[in-house]
Amino acid sequence: MAQYKYSAHIVEASSRAFDQDCLPGQIVTNAGIYRCKACGDEIVVDKGDAIPPRHHEHLLLGPVVWSLLVYAQKHPSNLFVHTD
Repeated sequence: MAQYKYSAHIVEASSRAFDQDCLPGQIVTNAGIYRCKACGDEIVVDKGDAIPPRHHEHLLLGPVVWSLLVYAQKHPSNLFVHTD
């Protein structure tokens, strides 16, 4: 589970980007922490990079599917997640 110390640096957002599933090998449009929906493992992926295609596998938990957990914001004055 992602953790933080200074809550002043975290903002709750309701962007649809957090609801999109990402598959291994898929290019992401948002830099941040991605969480495996099956096992809870977390990874960091830069904007424009691919989710690692062979980061890990599940034998009994089902397919590896990632979702955006925390968006890493490049310009703090912009409070919206980019989905382009």
